[in-house]
Amino acid sequence: MLERNVTRAAASLGMSQPAVSNALRRARALAGDRLFLKAAAGVQPTARMLAIWPELHRSLGMIRSSITPQHFDPRTETTTFRFAVTDSLAVEAVSAVTLRLRAAAPLARIAFSFHTNANSLAGIERGTLDCAVGMFPALPRHMHVQGVRTDQYICVMRREHELAHRLTLKRFVAADHVLVTPSGTDLGVVDGWLSLQGHTRSIAAVVNHFADALRIVAESDLLTCVPQSYVDGYGRSLIAKHELAAFALPFETERILHKMIWHERLHAHPAHQWFRALVADACSLPAGSETPTP
Repeated sequence: MLERNVTRAAASLGMSQPAVSNALRRARALAGDRLFLKAAAGVQPTARMLAIWPELHRSLGMIRSSITPQHFDPRTETTTFRFAVTDSLAVEAVSAVTLRLRAAAPLARIAFSFHTNANSLAGIERGTLDCAVGMFPALPRHMHVQGVRTDQYICVMRREHELAHRLTLKRFVAADHVLVTPSGTDLGVVDGWLSLQGHTRSIAAVVNHFADALRIVAESDLLTCVPQSYVDGYGRSLIAKHELAAFALPFETERILHKMIWHERLHAHPAHQWFRALVADACSLPAGSETPTP
């Protein structure tokens, strides 16, 4: 279910492919269902497998936690940790988490996934992700959550843009904007804030990454809104290179909270507790402070 591929499942289990195929044959006989069907890239679960998986996965997690040694030594840990992080923090967090993990747990592996709120929630539910960091405006009850960093949105434009001399709310909503959203939806956090005040803005382009938005506004009269932490970190070089200017939004906003989420089934697992602490520490670092520590 996690790998959707018999060969990768065998490697993950430390078994041969024939052994996994034989185990799958026995599971099919036990369940009275094929469980998995051949697909172009491996296998896909049947409706029966999808129906039993949530309870099966929860039960396996409980068994795994109950037999996991309570003494945890990161130096001998061989787990592959699966993690997704929002684009505005990824430029810091990907390197910081990888280097810290490498220094403290050299036998462990890290696998990053592309983040959207919906994809990360689905991945954690399904078990293909261990934890994720994003904004997550709404969460299921069984999901654990921890705040890791607060942030605020700012407006970026060309340094010679006519609005750089006087950015008012009226001029802000009258301008055309580049919206950054990994999911490709037409509304973002800033649009939600504007709607509470009875305003809308014109979205000329929707992109998935903040770096793309900064490059676009550098060559146009479009505006974009990005988190302050992004500008202070990786975006700082793009701001300087493209001669961009950043300003506070011309209306009252809330600070945003980046949250780390994980499933109940991994909540008490010693290795994952340790990894989540590493992630929280790395993601809360001020921009430019991604030096790994043992």
